[in-house]
Order: sequence, then C-alpha cells, then structure tokens
Amino acid sequence: MKKVAVAFLCVCVFMLLESPAACSDSAEEKYILENRVIYRVKADGQRRKIDSFNVRASADGTILWFSVYDDMQEATCGSESGVYFFDDKEQPLFYLPWVGAGVVADIYFSPDNKQMVLDGGTWVIREFILYDFNKTEVKAEFRGLDSLIWLDSHRFAFTLPEPNEPRRPTPYDPDDWRSVVVYDTATKTIIPVIKAIETRDYTLVDADLSKGTLQIIERSVKNIEDWAESEYQEKEITLKAP
Repeated sequence: MKKVAVAFLCVCVFMLLESPAACSDSAEEKYILENRVIYRVKADGQRRKIDSFNVRASADGTILWFSVYDDMQEATCGSESGVYFFDDKEQPLFYLPWVGAGVVADIYFSPDNKQMVLDGGTWVIREFILYDFNKTEVKAEFRGLDSLIWLDSHRFAFTLPEPNEPRRPTPYDPDDWRSVVVYDTATKTIIPVIKAIETRDYTLVDADLSKGTLQIIERSVKNIEDWAESEYQEKEITLKAP
C-alpha cells in the first residue's frame, strides 16, 4: 500500500512540473513594442523583455509584426498562439489568434496593405493563408512552394504543387509536379501561368512589376525515367503575368 501511495505522489509531482498550467505568468496576454523591443506586460503593469523574438516589417515598413506561439517557453508561457501587428509608430493595430503561429515563416502584404498572406508551412511545402488585413476570417488557403509575390493590390503569383498528378520516378520531391499560377482575390480564381507536364515543371523565382512579367525556372527531361537520376536541364524563362 505504501508503494502505491509513493508512486501516486511521484506521478502527481511529475504532472505539476510538466503542466503548462504551472506558468507563473499564465494570466499575461498583452505585448507592446518600444524601439523594436518586445515586452510582455503583467496584470500589475510590470514589463518583461522578450529576447528571443524578432520584429518583422512589411515591404514599405508601415506594418510591424511578431508571432507568439510557445506556451512551454518561460518567456511566453500561458499566452495564446497568434500574431501581433503594430504600425510604424509602434502603436498596436490588432491581434490575430492563430494556432500555427509557431511556423509563420513570413507575411506577404498586398501593396495597399489591405490584404495579407501568411506563409505558415513547414519544410518545402508552404501553407499560404489569405486574410483581409484587420480581419480574422480566412479568405482562401493554398499549398505552395518557395515564396509568393504580389503583382498588384489584388493579384499574387506563386508555385503550385500538383499532388493529384501521377507520381514521377524520383524519391526527392514529394510534390514534384510544379506549376506557376496567379490568384485573383477580386474574382477568387486561380489563373494558370504555365502548367507542369510529365517532362517539364516550373518554379516562380521573381517578377518584374514594371513590365508585368514573371521569371520562372523550367526543369525538363527528355524521358520520364530521367527524373529518377535527376538528369534534368534548367533554364530561366520570362512570361507575361495574366
């Protein structure tokens, strides 16, 4: 009986030590910016500097943001996962609750800053999530590769994996059919730019917005079997954005 009691006590102690509820700052939720430094504000007004988080900015520098995600980390223990947004004067704009905030690699803002795409993927495959800025509802979601480029205030281009196509004989690319597309947020449509075929695929690398063109890497093989040996040719092509 004594052994059972001791074992039960050990389990209880272990659960208390491992539980996130043991956070001393579990009631804290407010974060502020001062001179690009992040502080967590306690209920009594005391502040705690957060050293391990980086502040990011939109392309024009008018929107600042950082994500909070690790409730097992002492500095942010007890906080809900999400992204905090501030203006260029470091005044708070809004908070976006998001359970995937720990894998936010980047945020792509439209040129007018009215929309944004969160890059929330891991490893090679990206998860692009479109929002209206200042609103928390998701407008659209895409699986993509590499980066995303806004062409104007309502269109962006990206590389689209084609997982439903027949798998090529290669162990290297889980989604090796790659097409380049443009998404129009006004019409809610995906517009193909150039589509992969059995012996060719395409990856977006850059855009010339002044000319309305996209720079794309084409990979090609003579025979399908050549993919297995990575015996493909690469060249850069330029296409007009639709």
